[in-house]
Amino acid sequence: MCRFIGLAALAGLLLCVGCAPTTFVQQPSGWKSIELRPELATNYDKAWQIVVDTVAHDYALKLVDKSSGYLQTEWTYGISGGNVQAYRGRLTVKFSDVKNPDKVEIKTEAAWLMGKSRGGDTAWVPGYDTAFQRDVFTALAGRLGRTVPKE
Repeated sequence: MCRFIGLAALAGLLLCVGCAPTTFVQQPSGWKSIELRPELATNYDKAWQIVVDTVAHDYALKLVDKSSGYLQTEWTYGISGGNVQAYRGRLTVKFSDVKNPDKVEIKTEAAWLMGKSRGGDTAWVPGYDTAFQRDVFTALAGRLGRTVPKE
């Protein structure tokens, strides 16, 4: 009887780990643009510092290259209330131009742990998370400018 309860608990745990949150979309997110406010479009240093400060407040930075206008975070586990061991996200920011930037591009990524592959490697399913994307985009757009309408 104890063995059965233990197996049922393990099966339930594996089921929870194997399910992505409802905000997960299994496809690439693409880039979203934020048009910089006029005073930031003429001041790359200030725009860059706002991006770094805003992102670093909530996420660990992995790559930061001011000279090319590129920033990427480490994977953050447990985004959007997902399982801390089985759901992760990161974001990438790039400026259109570092001399006279008129916009900044944002891309979020998410991945959930489906389990182990046949070879024993960890099998992450790539995609993006709609809530994570919304939160990141809103935070940066609110500090930098306004969104560029899709054409």
